[in-house]
Amino acid sequence: MYKYDVSKSNMWREVHEQPEIIRHVIEMNLPIIEDICNDVDRRNISKVLLVGRGSSEHALLVGKYGFEIYTDKLTSMAYPSIVTLLDGKVDLSDVLTIGVSQCGEAKDVYTVLEKCQKQGGIAVTVTNERECLMRKVGNYYINCECGKETSFTAAKSYMSQTVIALLFAAILSHDENVLEQIKKAPDIIEKCLSDNIEEQVKKSIPLFRNVQDILLLGRGFSYAVANETELKIMEASYTNAKAYSSCDYPHGPIATTKRFIPVIFFLTDEKTNESTIKLVKKMQKDFSISTLVVTNNKKYVSMANEAVLLPEEAEGVAGVFGMTVFSQLFACLLSLARGYNPDEPMGLSKTTVTF
Repeated sequence: MYKYDVSKSNMWREVHEQPEIIRHVIEMNLPIIEDICNDVDRRNISKVLLVGRGSSEHALLVGKYGFEIYTDKLTSMAYPSIVTLLDGKVDLSDVLTIGVSQCGEAKDVYTVLEKCQKQGGIAVTVTNERECLMRKVGNYYINCECGKETSFTAAKSYMSQTVIALLFAAILSHDENVLEQIKKAPDIIEKCLSDNIEEQVKKSIPLFRNVQDILLLGRGFSYAVANETELKIMEASYTNAKAYSSCDYPHGPIATTKRFIPVIFFLTDEKTNESTIKLVKKMQKDFSISTLVVTNNKKYVSMANEAVLLPEEAEGVAGVFGMTVFSQLFACLLSLARGYNPDEPMGLSKTTVTF
């Protein structure tokens, strides 16, 4: 097996910092989020707009599933150019708008928040950097509470943003069981890092080390995490990766399936697993693909060439935390196996300004 030198990897170190960080995130931000949600309830706001770029957008996509599964809030992902460039007439006066940026310098996210605030909606700014452009806008401010993130390939800030988004959904659901699922995040992350998950990931790397393309499949929460996995793989290892919903892939993209493009598929929710299982079995039969399954259920391990078995409690929304740890470790270790530095992807900056 390839020898992985993780001693100099900031990404690897920051992945392992996450259990304590997420405990701190919940402790510090839960009271603030409760206050904001009380304001939302008081004003009877029924719509949510989520705005971010890159990993922040992917964290909010997890949140979108949470909002629409657990609350009655119609939730949309923003296209900032509608406000910043196209003079869109959208009315945000009765909308909860949550804008997220690790660095806080996202001018387009700032502009959407500014429009919401000026029109009388509830604008919530979420950043990791405390001194930043976005700190100047919004009715409320939340910090990711990650401390300085040194790896450009964001890990701990993504996890923090994801937990914050899900806390909003859980509190607005008024369902204590949902909130308890989100509060499990630090323990699930810790268990993933203390169990042999990393060794399982290392064992799977040879299947992917020399390929040019990787396909990712999931549905529901796992599709949302697959989008972040896609980004992390591309950033850290310069490998083309593409995430699809397992119900979208048969509608055209399946025609591009090739035997030499390995597939990572996620099975962490019994409500959505069946459609992914059906698709993967068809692809194995028709195209003889190589596969890696990421699951919390032992019965699915034999479905694939390689498997990463998450803790059993990583089911449904709680599966988000286990799948995220997998995606972070996989991207980091694949990068190292291919001779790259996962901390400093070419062409990236910790501060990316778009408008």
